[in-house]
Amino acid sequence: MKNIVTIQTPEYVQVPFETAGIVSRGIAKLVDFLVLSVILVPSSLISFAFLAMGDDPQNTELSILAALFFFITAALPLLYFVCLEYWMNGQTIGKKVLGLRVIHDRGGKASFSAVFLRNLLQLADLFPGFYVSGMIAIFLHREEKRIGDMIAGTLVVMEREKHQVLHFQASPLFLNEREVEILQRLSPISPEQYLMLESFLRRRNELLSQVRSAIAEQLIKKWWPEIETKAGCEEEFLEKVYLYLRKNIYPVHLPKIIPALIIGK
Repeated sequence: MKNIVTIQTPEYVQVPFETAGIVSRGIAKLVDFLVLSVILVPSSLISFAFLAMGDDPQNTELSILAALFFFITAALPLLYFVCLEYWMNGQTIGKKVLGLRVIHDRGGKASFSAVFLRNLLQLADLFPGFYVSGMIAIFLHREEKRIGDMIAGTLVVMEREKHQVLHFQASPLFLNEREVEILQRLSPISPEQYLMLESFLRRRNELLSQVRSAIAEQLIKKWWPEIETKAGCEEEFLEKVYLYLRKNIYPVHLPKIIPALIIGK
């Protein structure tokens, strides 16, 4: 049975997500541990070899090297989960295989501190009592969260198939005469809505494609219900609107156009 939760983004758009349950998360974790075992088994053997050679109290350098190598080996599981979940946008190898992703409670990419905190608390799962408590928490929580997810403000969701988002083929800083003519007829938006549009364009690269598409579609429907855009071209339309507004209605600090449109890609 699917568990659907609705997340409200800073743009006041509600996006439904299917949360990942105990079974899928357990299988993903098993895959990750299998991957980790390929690294940990040989590194552990090397660590014990270094420790055995470092028993000589007269060989201080070897003892320090042995302790350092042992510490790195012990930290590998935490490094694996933190680095992959942060740099692979919420996924480890196991999560990628199962189609899972860690996201922020507001629908965006989880910050490094949130990823680190949720995985630091995940170490408690190595102890049977804490592991059982974590499974119970997932089962009872409405959003199927572990204790680490509750504290870190993260959520594990089933990732939907990505939708391709079309971008400009030419320079995004160009508006032709026909586009200007159409944009002049649009209903005006308030300064607050304009800043909301700018915020979305700046941070969209941190969002899941599902969230990006939903926000773009809802902003157009709420602000310009008379406009119909081709599926997948909503962001292109918003880029054009932003450029027009920045040049003609809100021309202060014009150079901000460039980061707002390009960095977001």
